[in-house]
Amino acid sequence: MYTVIAANRGPQRANKNWRIFERESMSKYFGPVLDVNGEDGISVLNAFEKYKDTVRYVRWYPDPELITEKEYQGMLHQNEKIGNLPYITNSASGFKYVQSKEETFKRWKEAGVYCPNFFYFDNSKDFYHKQEQNKIEYPFLIRLNNSVSGKHTYLIKEEKQLKEALLKLDNDFISYTSSNTRIDTKRICVKLINSVDKERNVNSSFRIHVAGNKVISGYGRVVDANDWLAITAGKFKKEHIDNFVYYNTFCEELMTKFSKELIEAVQALDLNHQGVDVIYDFDNDKLCFLEVQPTYASGYPNGMGSYRPPYYNPYDSTLVNFLQENEQELIKLFPRYYTNWLDKKNHFDLVYKTLKDFIDVRS
Repeated sequence: MYTVIAANRGPQRANKNWRIFERESMSKYFGPVLDVNGEDGISVLNAFEKYKDTVRYVRWYPDPELITEKEYQGMLHQNEKIGNLPYITNSASGFKYVQSKEETFKRWKEAGVYCPNFFYFDNSKDFYHKQEQNKIEYPFLIRLNNSVSGKHTYLIKEEKQLKEALLKLDNDFISYTSSNTRIDTKRICVKLINSVDKERNVNSSFRIHVAGNKVISGYGRVVDANDWLAITAGKFKKEHIDNFVYYNTFCEELMTKFSKELIEAVQALDLNHQGVDVIYDFDNDKLCFLEVQPTYASGYPNGMGSYRPPYYNPYDSTLVNFLQENEQELIKLFPRYYTNWLDKKNHFDLVYKTLKDFIDVRS
């Protein structure tokens, strides 16, 4: 009989419910898994009633980019009805931190986690009032709180850019909220943290994977110095190879030096398993936390998208060839990148082994 209810995305988005090697790793450590629609407000509760004699865990895995307020409330309601069953990856209530950046920043500041200063605002007049109150100086970002991949986001370096950007954001807000029913969409202002390495003339960020009480793996991402959005997808350049090596070696150091802070940042949000996006604040010489991502890209068993062997992510052919040709040397510089990230089977095995030990001790 089933021991895990996997409360997944709805049938229209089911092709992203399981990443490559993930389902078999969960089953290995937690037992037989029953897949149900976690977004319809009833299927989790029905499954629990049918298998409550054997079910011991729930895995909440809604779509963080598309879940609606109605679906979220349905998730909270079902979670309460099943008696707050131990969650494997992320709690139902903690999901608000995944989807609303201002909620994440607020909770992190309460917990003493270093993250950007911010405020949310209702309109242009409210923005100027709160800017004066919060003393956030240029440069900063104005954006929608639950948009992704840099969409509906404007970098403001000086005052003359502000009026036009606020108008664009107003239009984004109207269009966005009229076409979907995301959870509590807001306009927010976020201080831009300086993550540009002037000596190497690049901008960088890091995604670090945390499970339970351990840092599993991570990697550095490098873009041109004038690009504020340091993500890998579609931006890798051959001329950044040396900086890629430098920053992934640095990432290995960060995962060790800031292990406690990374784990505490995830646990402060009532979550167990996340890809944590951080940058190194060169002005203050410390790690700055930006957001968490429970569905971090690592490839899918159905071969969807650009993800493909041998690593699934990364998949850029230039980078993949470089990593393969230089593995003997590079694995000495950043071993966890190779053994715990590029090897996706080992990655998820470590994730779910760690989560099983962590959850059983906590329970």
